[in-house]
Amino acid sequence: MNVTATDLLAIAIFTITMMSLVGTMVGLSPIVPTAIAVSLLGAWGIDIGWFQGKFGAYAQAWLRAQSPQYRERVSYHEAGHFLAAHLLGFKVTNYAIAGIVGRSLGEIINDEFFTGIEGGVEIEVVEPPSSVNLSANLLDRYSTVYMAGIAAEQLMLEGATEGGNDDLQKLRKAISHLPHPMTQERWALMNSRNLLNDHRSILVALSQKMLSATSVSDCCQMIDQALKEEELINL
Repeated sequence: MNVTATDLLAIAIFTITMMSLVGTMVGLSPIVPTAIAVSLLGAWGIDIGWFQGKFGAYAQAWLRAQSPQYRERVSYHEAGHFLAAHLLGFKVTNYAIAGIVGRSLGEIINDEFFTGIEGGVEIEVVEPPSSVNLSANLLDRYSTVYMAGIAAEQLMLEGATEGGNDDLQKLRKAISHLPHPMTQERWALMNSRNLLNDHRSILVALSQKMLSATSVSDCCQMIDQALKEEELINL
């Protein structure tokens, strides 16, 4: 479930309201919950007005990032994108896990694109995926990378996938001009699952590297070294 900053504020105000009701029974001055409520509303207004809601988004991401299960899920999801992109010849330029891991609050506040939700992997765009003139090979590679996050969750974690809605929307936009876009979508998921399954040990190692905020170049070096070792074993 994706709890927004506004949801968190509503929950906090509800809790404070209950405190004021119950507090009178135990001798707590009503000024205390009132002061807390006013402070929260003031902080929320400043955040929205001056920082575009980034403090609230940071709080949301920080709370979610405290869960080991959540961090594991996001790390596998983003490692799937990263590994698939690298294996298919795309240059990975940046990544984020849960939006905040490995970054200071100052860096986050200064990041105009920060939303606090999930993470992301950025690749160098060879040609826009939605271009109707895109070659079939390049479209297949983009499609596989888009679906690799969902595929990684399916391979490595139990239960339904939680991430990937944004990935699906981007993929469906990119393949909307095809005569049978759903066929391409299903193929991309199957292809990404096969690709990641063939390099499952690298996927696990990469997810751990990304959780520890290892640089993009070091992650790529680790992948290349692991691929060489796999080749030697298979000789």
